[in-house]
Amino acid sequence: MRKIFTILLLTPFLFVKAFAKSADYAIEKVQYKNLVAELYLPEAQNKLPAVIAFGGSEGGLSAGRANGEMIAPHGVAVLGLAFFDSPGIAKTLDQIPIEYFIHAIDYLASHSKIDANRIGVVSGSRGSEAAFLMATLDKRIKSIVVTTPSKVAWNGLTQAKSAWTYQGKDIPALGLALDNKANLLERFSVSLQNKQNVAQSQFKFEQINGPLLMISAQKDQVWPSYQMAKDIEQYLNNKEFAYPVGHDTYATGHGFSQQTAPKIKQSIVQHIVTTL
Repeated sequence: MRKIFTILLLTPFLFVKAFAKSADYAIEKVQYKNLVAELYLPEAQNKLPAVIAFGGSEGGLSAGRANGEMIAPHGVAVLGLAFFDSPGIAKTLDQIPIEYFIHAIDYLASHSKIDANRIGVVSGSRGSEAAFLMATLDKRIKSIVVTTPSKVAWNGLTQAKSAWTYQGKDIPALGLALDNKANLLERFSVSLQNKQNVAQSQFKFEQINGPLLMISAQKDQVWPSYQMAKDIEQYLNNKEFAYPVGHDTYATGHGFSQQTAPKIKQSIVQHIVTTL
């Protein structure tokens, strides 16, 4: 299952000219509680905005590093974070405490070179679940970007329990329907038809404290990210959400494509730079 969950930010495509590199940056190894992370810190005279960046079900630091290389040249610090499959933390995407991500916010908020009032999060696929949980549980997150997002929490990759916990309790989550003879898209889609379970597992998007950008795939072969993003849009519209909500969508699969990557990266950087 891990190989199927990809996120576009791992793909090494070039930036478009509109976002030419402008800032040198250093990379610092983070030593704070049990965080497995690297801080991409641009050179600057004043305190910097920052984003916490992590991947989906591939685990490790690769997505955080790709985001650091993509975003830090534009004058925004990046905390590239691993939340499983690295020494000292969980081996699999199962029962991950949301407190781990909140510790990442604490670290940035206490850093002498970071503006604690300008912290955001960037993630995708299974990582979108953690990004939404962070943003709904901690008001210090002021900007969010998620690619191929989910509107609900899901069970972990190897256990029939929620992938996420908070204050020692499972975050309400959905499990996959059908059996492994069915394809992933069908299993996710059938699970999402249970309105009662969805209502219990859906994130409280109205508690987000800043602008949101979603990027979905119309031909997503893993889960229905386009429809879930549309559902999130409608939910926030019904709640009269106070902040801008953007939704860019592409006629591609879950991992997007080489042709769409430059525009997607431009959108991500633009959202971060203009909202933090």
